Amino acid sequence: MLYSENLENIVFDRHNSHRADELIVVSGYVGPSPVARVRDLPLNTTVIYGMYGQDKIRKSLHNSLKKLDEEIGNLSILYSNTPVHAKIYLWKYRGEISHVLVGSANFSANGLRTDFREILAEATIDTYAALDTYLNSVLRNSIACSAIDALEELEDE
Repeated sequence: MLYSENLENIVFDRHNSHRADELIVVSGYVGPSPVARVRDLPLNTTVIYGMYGQDKIRKSLHNSLKKLDEEIGNLSILYSNTPVHAKIYLWKYRGEISHVLVGSANFSANGLRTDFREILAEATIDTYAALDTYLNSVLRNSIACSAIDALEELEDE
């Protein structure tokens, strides 16, 4: 199935139709609004800001994400040291992939709320192993957003 409308609701309601206890989002860019909505999910959620390794991050966005990471108990925000422009929404149940959406929609207000601008499509089960390998590679090359302040100066725009 291919989706181009109502993407935010599709992402935030998908756990109701597919067994899941975890959501992992890999996104080139992220915005604080969708990240804040994670607090309403009954899932442990990891959000990976993929393009950190190339573009770094605006200090104001970093501060917003870091605050959300500290406040929301079921959330972990990571920054990828390797540039990743992929958009993957991956649900797991007991450590196994149960459902995946892939496409062009960043985990941001523009990416999820502008109908017909972006797409998400259901990945087929035969791609789950390759997606899991890719995800593990991204995770190995990522750091917690809370670790950034001590490591390097952030860019201001």
